[in-house]
Amino acid sequence: MIETIWLWPLLSFLIGVGLAWGMTSARAKASRVIALNEKERQCAAAEARIEELRHQLTSLQTEQTATLQRWRQCEEERISAETKYQEATDSLQAQHGLLEEAKTTLSDAFRSLAAEALAGNNTGFLILAEEKFKALREENAVDLDRRQTSIEALVKPLTQLLSTYQEETKELESKRLRELSAVGEQLRQVAMAHVTLQSETSKLVNALRSPHVRGRWGEIALRKTAELAGMSPHCDFIEQATVTTTEGRLRPDMVVRLPSKREVVVDSKVPCSAFLESLESTNDHERRRALVRHATHVKQHVHQLASKEYWEQFKAAPEFVVLFIPNDSFLAAAAEQDPSLIESALSKNVVIATPTTFIALLKAIAFGWKQEQITEDAERISTLGQELSERMGVLIDHFSKVGGSLGKAVESYNAAVASFESRVLPSARKFNQLGAGSKKAIDELQSIDHVPRRLTTVRKS
Repeated sequence: MIETIWLWPLLSFLIGVGLAWGMTSARAKASRVIALNEKERQCAAAEARIEELRHQLTSLQTEQTATLQRWRQCEEERISAETKYQEATDSLQAQHGLLEEAKTTLSDAFRSLAAEALAGNNTGFLILAEEKFKALREENAVDLDRRQTSIEALVKPLTQLLSTYQEETKELESKRLRELSAVGEQLRQVAMAHVTLQSETSKLVNALRSPHVRGRWGEIALRKTAELAGMSPHCDFIEQATVTTTEGRLRPDMVVRLPSKREVVVDSKVPCSAFLESLESTNDHERRRALVRHATHVKQHVHQLASKEYWEQFKAAPEFVVLFIPNDSFLAAAAEQDPSLIESALSKNVVIATPTTFIALLKAIAFGWKQEQITEDAERISTLGQELSERMGVLIDHFSKVGGSLGKAVESYNAAVASFESRVLPSARKFNQLGAGSKKAIDELQSIDHVPRRLTTVRKS
């Protein structure tokens, strides 16, 4: 029964692996993420910030364009007003010229008339002509002032509006320059952060190209996954277990203990060189070739792990071994190029697990351990119950013996009291009557009427 308990979680895990593979295949084309997810998110945030700054710059440019259009409109209105003012001025100058011509004409006419009428009323005629000329000049001067006042009243609001627009334009231009300077500074900071991010990413990629670093990363990811699943290192799994064979020493990365003293062997591999090359490729053809190489590397790891036959070296292990790949994208990319990869691995007794599916496996094993612990606790409780029952029987026997002894002691005490009252006490009282007794009164002894209670529920197991 205990062996069946841990077999069911394993069967559930294998079914979960199949379902997970179906889900992995569906999302494989959208998955191109490696362990650099955090760096890529930072890069995406930087690009989003650049895009936001571009939108702000576009908005400022649009606002500047609208302001320039208003300024041009005001400029056109100003030019139109100046044109009207110039036309009015020209008209006034023309009228003034006509007035001067009329004055000249009248002067000539008056001179002619004066010459003709010199003999007559010369003085009166000149006075009359002078009055007429003065009235005409005053009338023209009043009309000129009225026209000039009207033109000034028309041009003054336009001048004020133009001055206001010029001030607003200067302020907007100054604001635009300040914001452009701030945007430029932010863009420089983003560019510097992007360069730093590229440098750190390049260092990380170069580090992952080292087999030693990849192996260490796989081991750390394996341990972290086990800890995340709640497996206890001191009882549930062993790291770097070693077994000696005719071909040499084999050392899997982890051996997970199962109930009933069974074990599951886990080996971690990090096939990421070709995968990283696919991410660095600049065209689809090179990217596909790199992904094909990546799938080939994963198949090679499966073949190498199957050839070790850990289930033959670890007698308590079932006939399969777990190949742990520390990133879901690695398996998804390989499965996309070779859809039969997982089935081929299963046919070789190799179960490919990523952190997601490996946690499911460890959770199933942990559940098996809990059931095993519950069974062991139940057995211990049963044993303790039997032992307690036996000890209770012995204790009850002791209580019975103590009760019997107490009953006999009470009977002996009551007999002694009766003998004292019937034989000793009367003689002592006679001494008192004769005056030879003690002055202290002799108290009567009370018999004990209580007897020990009998145990009526005694039952030995």
